[in-house]
Amino acid sequence: MSRMEKFGSRRATAAPRDQTKLDSRNGLSDGELPSRRIKHPSNKKQMTQWLYRAQIVIYLMLVIGLLMWGKKMYGL
Repeated sequence: MSRMEKFGSRRATAAPRDQTKLDSRNGLSDGELPSRRIKHPSNKKQMTQWLYRAQIVIYLMLVIGLLMWGKKMYGL
């Protein structure tokens, strides 16, 4: 049995949605599940902020460590 026989045409003829049944909160009709983007929102912006903050802290620790090492080595 071929894929076309089993599943039908690639072009699915979707029935038009009934606009009265749409949920105004997320645009879903009664029987639909929310999309992954709605159910699991991205935290990309938050992770980017954490990355930049971590890099700044590591850089400051490196600078302070090098200053302390230089003071110890050269007796300043």
